[in-house]
Amino acid sequence: MTVTVIWLIAFAVILFLCLSRWEASVSAGLDKLIPAVLRSEDDRWVWSPAIAVLAATAIVRPVDLLLTLIIIAVIALVGGKLACWAMRKANFH
Repeated sequence: MTVTVIWLIAFAVILFLCLSRWEASVSAGLDKLIPAVLRSEDDRWVWSPAIAVLAATAIVRPVDLLLTLIIIAVIALVGGKLACWAMRKANFH
């Protein structure tokens, strides 16, 4: 129960900070990181909760988040290698 309360407080604080400082810092940082295809007019209401969830989880359970990111990276690497291998083996005529 304590972990949930800490996560909710961290989420609320980070969400408030992201929304209040969107134009000053968060928007400029995201413009450098994400491609133009993923940008829209309502980025504030999509990216702020996503950032708040990731940051609150990193505060409460940093090891779990790190292990999840490592697993996702390994799956993406293996998937990319398999896709490249399949494209080389495919016979396009």
